[in-house]
Amino acid sequence: MDFAFPEDLARQIAKRWQSFASKRNSAPPLPAPAHLRHILGTSFFTSLEREEGRPLRFVLCCSPDLDIVRDGFGETVPVVPLAVPRPISIEAIRALAPAVSPTNAAILVRFPRDPNPAAPCEIAGVLHVGEHVARARSGRSFYYRPAPFALTIEVCDPGELHVYQGGAKVVSLRAGRLHDLIAYSELEFLPISQILMDGERALRARIVGPEHEPSRETSDFEWTALLNTVLCIVNTVRASGHGGTVLLTAPGAETSLPVQTKFAVGEHRSVLGERFVEFLNARHVLTSARLFQRRRDAGAAGVDTAHSHLQNAAFAAEESLADAAELVAGMAAVDGALILTSDLRVPGFGAEIVLDTAKPVVAHEVIGHAQSPAAWPAVDSESFGMRHRSALRCVGVTDHTAAFVISQDGHVSLFWKQDGRILLKRDVSTANPNMIGRSHLQ
Repeated sequence: MDFAFPEDLARQIAKRWQSFASKRNSAPPLPAPAHLRHILGTSFFTSLEREEGRPLRFVLCCSPDLDIVRDGFGETVPVVPLAVPRPISIEAIRALAPAVSPTNAAILVRFPRDPNPAAPCEIAGVLHVGEHVARARSGRSFYYRPAPFALTIEVCDPGELHVYQGGAKVVSLRAGRLHDLIAYSELEFLPISQILMDGERALRARIVGPEHEPSRETSDFEWTALLNTVLCIVNTVRASGHGGTVLLTAPGAETSLPVQTKFAVGEHRSVLGERFVEFLNARHVLTSARLFQRRRDAGAAGVDTAHSHLQNAAFAAEESLADAAELVAGMAAVDGALILTSDLRVPGFGAEIVLDTAKPVVAHEVIGHAQSPAAWPAVDSESFGMRHRSALRCVGVTDHTAAFVISQDGHVSLFWKQDGRILLKRDVSTANPNMIGRSHLQ
């Protein structure tokens, strides 16, 4: 297998950079090829370093200027400038990274407008990005203030780089392979689309759709919001560092799971499901009001005040939804699987999967997109650890069920069944597919 390196990542960024520009705005400045390779190479090799025994995680925001505006807004991102900038290097990033949390800040790298390779790239300060962007990327927030309109490099793990233009992910380098995000989005999760649609149907009677919005747009938003809620739970388990398994089933399918549950949840209105319905209804009311105003072309001050009230209600509802998702994710800390239905009920947690472990089970590993016609290699269940083996066997004997297995090192695998075969996809990208709050709640 051919491996990708920072130089390959630089070529892909340059190739795709202009395609991410909107109709209203040109793309933000990109470093000259030599400078881009230098920044990416330095980021990559710094990611292999450790600080006090821990891997380095950091974010670089790259611009020729100190002042960087937010994507689509004229607001400038607050910056703490260094009195004496220093050349970008492994040592410089390693020294500064522990002081700059990747959840709310970024190291500002200033690159020269001059394409001369001899001109230095330097660390010029620290940007106060705010934690809302990181929360949105992990699916924990549907609304966020726009990201810096610049080249941003997020280093999550050794050798793992994610590259953004503003709030849009351009490409990533992970496990020695390039992942082109243009083609991914929700396509990563097509295998569980039917499970999610079953959940949508179960919730629909409690959701009041917006007036004047095309039904397709409403349906797309609701489906993506449901997916993001599931991913929020997976990402919160991932961030905890203890790992876990989330068994996702269609409503009603949970009764056929081969499990013994330590903590069964009694019949009651689902906290998570209720918060999800409240969020969608708040968003739909806001959308209806905005579309009505556009039809009337009013713009009166009273209407704007009403919109502010509705927008605040939508923000409060999404915060409550994120809090509920984090509450559910915490249940995965108990030994055993967390059972989650796609209408966002939790039948139980601490579930032990009870199956004959002596019987061999074969899964097929999906390489590339889940709908690719490529031949998928067979993988023996005995090549996995206990958590993965249990999830594989569970999915193999039940219908309308998928399993997210989160390793302690943060890698996520997805198991599902298709045409009678158990399929596996490793290193699933669980980032928010479309940063959906940006267009619907701002």
